[in-house]
Amino acid sequence: MTINNVSLKTEVKSPLSKEIFSQNIQLSNFLIAKGVSDAIRTSFGPHGMDKVVVSDKEILITNDGATIMKNANFEHPIAKLLFNVAESQDSEVGDGTTSVVILSGSLLGASLNLIRRGISQSKLIQFLGVFLDETKKILIKIAIPVNLKNSNALYNAACTALESKVISSYCHILAPLAVKSILYLFDKNQGSNIDLKRIRLIKKKGGTIEQTEFIDGVAIDYPAIKSYGGPTKIIRAKIGLVQFPLSSPNTDLESVLVIENYAHMDKLLKEEKQLIISLCRKIKSTGCNVILQQKSILRDSINEFAIQILSQMKIMLVKDIDRKDFSFISEALGCSPIVDIETFSSDKLGFANHVEERSFNAQKVIIFKGIQTRKSKFVTILLRSSNKHLLEETERSFHDALCVMRSIIRRRFLVTGGGAMEIEVSLSLKQYGKTLTGINSYCFNAFAHSLEIIPYTLCENAGLEPIEIISRIKRYHLNGKKTIGINTRRGILGNMIKENIISPLLIATSIFNMSVEFAAQLLKIDKIIEI
Repeated sequence: MTINNVSLKTEVKSPLSKEIFSQNIQLSNFLIAKGVSDAIRTSFGPHGMDKVVVSDKEILITNDGATIMKNANFEHPIAKLLFNVAESQDSEVGDGTTSVVILSGSLLGASLNLIRRGISQSKLIQFLGVFLDETKKILIKIAIPVNLKNSNALYNAACTALESKVISSYCHILAPLAVKSILYLFDKNQGSNIDLKRIRLIKKKGGTIEQTEFIDGVAIDYPAIKSYGGPTKIIRAKIGLVQFPLSSPNTDLESVLVIENYAHMDKLLKEEKQLIISLCRKIKSTGCNVILQQKSILRDSINEFAIQILSQMKIMLVKDIDRKDFSFISEALGCSPIVDIETFSSDKLGFANHVEERSFNAQKVIIFKGIQTRKSKFVTILLRSSNKHLLEETERSFHDALCVMRSIIRRRFLVTGGGAMEIEVSLSLKQYGKTLTGINSYCFNAFAHSLEIIPYTLCENAGLEPIEIISRIKRYHLNGKKTIGINTRRGILGNMIKENIISPLLIATSIFNMSVEFAAQLLKIDKIIEI
């Protein structure tokens, strides 16, 4: 995949000439990382621009930093390292990937200016370590504790995460669903971590985002078999997970069966039918009335006669379930996979009050409600949208909102958004820099100033005057109003807490960790060896 019209090629490849590469590898590395950072900057914030990612198979429209970095075709190893940093941020906390790339570029820009003034890389790495430690201390001081019973604070944090997405106009619909999902799964007795795999997202094209719904239970993206009048709704369901085929047995080796006359053929067909009937009767005798059958690779998982018999027995059948979904279904329904008919017993069945197939524009979903045998809670979110591109963007955005909620559960503190947190940290670091002397103070102030890239980019993308706005914010902060930031939607300055623009402390801490570590890592590289 490549990204067109994002200036990645013009800005990233320009420092890759052999002359620059051979003369100063560190300068080349810094310019590469700075070029990637500048290319991603325009997608930052509520007014960030979208990128069109073009591949041979599809066209992707997004302003999500993680998605852009993932699909960009980077050739230089330093650009790939920066992608790994964004990927680590995404996997660790799920949000703040664009901020990591932007801040990394700003710190490297400050480092490059300091190197040009004769300061050694080892000194800068040392200052970056002190810079990170002081930043963490300041973040803890300005953090706002949050009570999980305060659903408004959680809703506002989820909304802030969705404000910069393509589907920002639907944050009032998706944010409450994200909060409800996480709080539903949260259990004080099981610690402060939430396994997002227990929240299943099912995408269905057709309808609008407003029709996205929360399902208290498990849903699977497979249709029920309705041939021969098979049921599509079961009350008081007993569910069996079948991993063996319901069809005629095959030999392990290739063989040829010669039938000499019609009598032998009739006998063979009769015995085959009797075998299928005996299998179905064995299943029915256990009380099972819903069968979920795994897809078979080597042979047909079920034949038409077995489907007919199961339909007559009023057993609901869902076949060809993918192997990767089978383990999730087993855990969610609290039942054990059955590998052989001889081991098919009632103690391996799952129980649900209600199992039903629902249709969404000719697309089917099986929904299990009132599951009695599960050990953990599971939630399904049914995402709806009018087209494929918007549906995929909705899924990515909703996942980010879930990650924000999980970050709050892990560390129950919030920080202000809209650039207020970055300005306050920058000013506090500059105050600390005044306690240092000489070159130490100069380097520390340079790194502290680099944090202003976040509010600067917010203003720039919103069409505001960055220098004027940042100067006014600083004046407010120096007068004790430390929560003043930029409301880019309204184009004004305001109290970020009252404006409900907040984000988790864990994400902010992770952004600083990743950015500083990347900058320090890049300062240590003096040669790239190709094998």
